Amino acid sequence: MNDGSEQHGIVQLSLSSALGEYLERVRQLGAVEGVDGAIELSPSLQPVLEAMHHVLAGGEVEVRVVRDGQQDIFQELQRRATHATEQTNALNQGPGKVVVTAV
Repeated sequence: MNDGSEQHGIVQLSLSSALGEYLERVRQLGAVEGVDGAIELSPSLQPVLEAMHHVLAGGEVEVRVVRDGQQDIFQELQRRATHATEQTNALNQGPGKVVVTAV
C-alpha cells in the first residue's frame, strides 16, 4: 500500500481491525504520554521495550511482575492480543496478502 507518502516519513501498513483496536486500547491506558508532536513512550514501559530489543538482538532477559495490575484490564488485554493474532493469521491465509501484527 504505497501512495508515495513514505517520502514524507509516513508508511502505510495493513492492520487487522482487532490489532488496531488493541493498539488504541493500549494507547488509552497510557502506553504513550504527551501531546501530538511531543509523544513519548511511558517511562514505565521503557525497560520492557529495551528488554524486547535485547531478545530481538539475540539476548536473553528475565521479566518479573512486581505487583499485579487490575485483573479485568489484564484479562481484557490478553483477550485482545490473542484475538488480534488470530484475526491477522486468518487474514494472511491467501496468496499475496500481508497484514501486519505486533502482538
